[in-house]
Amino acid sequence: MRQIFTVGRGQFDNIGDAMLRRQLFSWLRESGRLHIFVGNCPDGYEECLGVTSEDVTYRDLGTWYRAAVNEGLAGRASYAFKPGEIQLSLGGMKEHLVVVPLLALLRARNGRVVRVGSGAKSLAPLPRLLMRPSIALSDLTRWRDDETADYLGAPAMPDLAFGEGASTEEIAAGGRRDVLVVSVRDDKGSPPYPSPEALQAVREFAARNELEIWTITQVFQDDRRARRLAEDLGGQVLGWQDRIRHDEHEAALRALYRRAAMVVSDRLHVVIAAFTEGAVPVAGLVQRSTKIARHMSTIGVEDISVDLLGRDTDALTERLQSLLGRREEFFGHLTDARERLDQVRLAILDTLKGANQPADGSGPAAVRPVPATPAAPAPVRASTTPTSARPRPLVHHLGRVGDVAGGMTQVLNGYLDGPFENTDVTVLTTRGNPGDVATGVRRALGAAVRIARLRSTEAVVVAHLSNRGSWLREGALLWWADRRGLPTVAHLHGSSFVPFARRHPKLVRTVLRSADQAITLSEETSEVVRAALPVDRVDLVPNAVPVATATANSENLVVFGGAVGRRKGVDVLLAAWEQLDLAAAGWRLVVAGPVQEPDLVRDLPGVEFPGALAHDALVELLGRSRVAVLPSRGEAMPVFVLEAMAQGNAVVATDVGGVAEVVGPDTGELVPAEDVAALAAALDRVCRDDAHRERLAANGRTAVAERFDTSVVFPALERIWIDALQRRDWRNR
Repeated sequence: MRQIFTVGRGQFDNIGDAMLRRQLFSWLRESGRLHIFVGNCPDGYEECLGVTSEDVTYRDLGTWYRAAVNEGLAGRASYAFKPGEIQLSLGGMKEHLVVVPLLALLRARNGRVVRVGSGAKSLAPLPRLLMRPSIALSDLTRWRDDETADYLGAPAMPDLAFGEGASTEEIAAGGRRDVLVVSVRDDKGSPPYPSPEALQAVREFAARNELEIWTITQVFQDDRRARRLAEDLGGQVLGWQDRIRHDEHEAALRALYRRAAMVVSDRLHVVIAAFTEGAVPVAGLVQRSTKIARHMSTIGVEDISVDLLGRDTDALTERLQSLLGRREEFFGHLTDARERLDQVRLAILDTLKGANQPADGSGPAAVRPVPATPAAPAPVRASTTPTSARPRPLVHHLGRVGDVAGGMTQVLNGYLDGPFENTDVTVLTTRGNPGDVATGVRRALGAAVRIARLRSTEAVVVAHLSNRGSWLREGALLWWADRRGLPTVAHLHGSSFVPFARRHPKLVRTVLRSADQAITLSEETSEVVRAALPVDRVDLVPNAVPVATATANSENLVVFGGAVGRRKGVDVLLAAWEQLDLAAAGWRLVVAGPVQEPDLVRDLPGVEFPGALAHDALVELLGRSRVAVLPSRGEAMPVFVLEAMAQGNAVVATDVGGVAEVVGPDTGELVPAEDVAALAAALDRVCRDDAHRERLAANGRTAVAERFDTSVVFPALERIWIDALQRRDWRNR
């Protein structure tokens, strides 16, 4: 039996530390017997860790270390770093420094080393240098947030605590949610206390939603503050008085979390623990910290922070109310996070299983090797059928994934969801959220480091490019990949690329000449690209969408999806709507998307502005609506139009970019850009003429299925990626 050595000791007065280790230990047991250093832990701590009778626990570090050395010399030992926060100081990194000789021994004796679920508290150059030896000796590394992954140079994963708690089915089933959980840390130095206005906002929010207020202690040192909060909020307290057993206290906390409609806390694992039991997560901050935001962002949950020092009670109350309304969006991300965690579990099994094979690679079963530092914070969705004995190429897309507005992001999300027969797909995150320049720079630099580690015989780099910042950022990375001898593909997006290329021809040619192949979305873009690359290296491939099964499309809705601004023609759309009396006929116009130009948001009959919707929510809306409209002044190949047609909508759009290649006389209504009268007439026709609308919708769905479904487009993309690999093979000889 494989002997797996790990550390269970942590902050004994912090339930969150035990949650992380318990999840990891349950995975490790699938590969061997655990040897856990627990130190002088209090009663109930081992039970909270989930220690079983099959595990071996150690109170003394020296005894544990000697046992690891002995088993390592015998060729039976592997090592797993404890998950959690790494204090990047000499004291905080002692595990990572002390075990370096042990790791070297284990690796020399066919042992394996895994490090999953850790994150850095601070990002400083010297500690990173000191971490390098233990990172280099790890067979599998996964950090628990994107910033740590960018800083220390390995992929990100969801925090292990997302795997705990109620099942997805139990959360979806609902049940009584009559509690608001609140907690605020009480660290050394006495951090600020919530403002009176913030406390009043919490009380008003709880009263509006008929919620009982409970304050809790998940970290013992917060107990005094929890009791003060309960008194000030007029609520009840679940404290940790007299330090009852860890397992008993966690059970009481989780029972309360299962009743919670929302949790407001500045403790990361209070937020996560309550979230995994069904509470809407809110980062209630009393000091500047990005810890909760960056860990939640790693699973796609964005913009959940509330300033508990704020002075505007009404604004804070409405902020909490708006977050409560995003419940469905949040729990969709929890499901995705758990799927990603299961992939990490399988990667651990794969890695540790390799230690059971003879050192020469022979043995009863072949084990797929897991790279020590694969280059993506997003999960790799592997296909199953290789085409030859050569390793399956791993196609690295430069961009961003997650529930973020933007056509390129949704394209990459689709790649991760879609099956590819002969390649594996992953994403190198190269940017932050819009306006977050610092995060974007860090992620782009992290991507450059990962590109430097790739091998040209097994990796393809695809840069998704548009204009301006995208061209400079992803273009520089494409150039770097080319200089490293890697197969490269430039994938062109965006309505502004063609005018950008005409203004900056030299810059565009320089970047494009770094590509072995180029993919465009329209003939107009292809013409520009052919000025820099030979014709045989330029391919026009449309965006892809999965075609939905027949939907009811039962509501008289006209849906717009995109940024609410003049570039997308929202001003023209509203002017056209004002000319019609469709609201009186029972039709509603939903203008969904992030508001870029607030002056366009007006109170008009039958018009709704729900703001930015999660992608799944927008698709669900299209599944109910009958008409979709996109009156843009400029587009390339709009994913929104394809998704609308795939969901059974009759589409009205402007004749710009590649839209005419999608919307024709039999599949939709095409009108000139900025023509209010033409847009109004087209909307009037499709809304009032049921037979006309249904014919366009049916033809549109058929056209998308034949030309734009993932089953048609993905094989074409894959051929181009493999062509780039073969072309680079020839160039590198």
